[in-house]
Amino acid sequence: MKHPYLLLMVVGLYLQLAMPQARGADLPPIKEAVFFGDSLTDAGSFGFRFTTASGTTWAQRVAEHYGQSTEPNEHLDSYADAYRGIHPIPGPGGLNYAEGGARAGRAYSAISEDPEGAPISAQVQLRHFLSQHGTFRRDQIVMLYIGTNDVAYDYDPTINPALAAELRAGKRPTQAVLRAQRTRVEAAADATVQVATDILHSGAQRLVVFQLADLGEDPWFRTPASRALVNELTRVFNRRVAAGLPHDPRILVIRMQDFLTPILAHPERHGFRHGAHEDACREPDQDFCDANSLASPDAAESYVFAAGEHLTTHTHELLAGYVLDRIARHAWQ
Repeated sequence: MKHPYLLLMVVGLYLQLAMPQARGADLPPIKEAVFFGDSLTDAGSFGFRFTTASGTTWAQRVAEHYGQSTEPNEHLDSYADAYRGIHPIPGPGGLNYAEGGARAGRAYSAISEDPEGAPISAQVQLRHFLSQHGTFRRDQIVMLYIGTNDVAYDYDPTINPALAAELRAGKRPTQAVLRAQRTRVEAAADATVQVATDILHSGAQRLVVFQLADLGEDPWFRTPASRALVNELTRVFNRRVAAGLPHDPRILVIRMQDFLTPILAHPERHGFRHGAHEDACREPDQDFCDANSLASPDAAESYVFAAGEHLTTHTHELLAGYVLDRIARHAWQ
């Protein structure tokens, strides 16, 4: 043959193109899910879940679907120990590493920068998983849902009292403040991309990355100024993550706005009577609400949102079904 090297190149290219399909076809069924994130995914690290009436989160329902433990990996004995640099306690040892208040790559605290202080960031959550398990198995799927606390961080009066007060009073931030906020959120998005990349480098064959919904629809943000800011920062975060994520068939991106838009457009079709900006918790600024602090006896089922930035039990149930459906329909390679 006159051009043996050309034939080798063609064969090599064919094999490279064929390998991802072969890898996808050879993947075993999913047996376990591993979760990294914040209060929207937390399985009870602080003795409660950030939802309504002791309900379960979407992550716990997904864990139940795969027949695994629904418990968190670490815990605190008291919620009063959170946000102070106090390290979480090992156990119960589940594969849900999410902790309420977690950020992508930084501590959430006004008094401590200790990366091991609860709530630990998604980066530290991943380090804890790898220190315990070494690598991800081929029959595992990994969930990464982080960024809400990074977007809303300076709306917390304990973190940025001046900006938080201005937004609550309806005063829009200056352009200089906006630029600083965008830069801060872009750094969090970069940290999220790095966590996703590290997960893939650590053996994960299936990774679900969540994009944030427009946080301005959450009841915690009560003024047009606060809603406009968090919606802008949500878009900044999502764009930066989308641009930074590797184009890898092992990644499934779930856009939370795609999940919430039809629900908020027609709440009654999904069993709700209350939609955007309405809170299932009776008092403002709660982190969860039990049967005695619900806005109404059926609030866990009739409201979409609860506890400021969180979801009711019914919304978590719908989200779990949505996630499992997306996983089943995705062409994993």
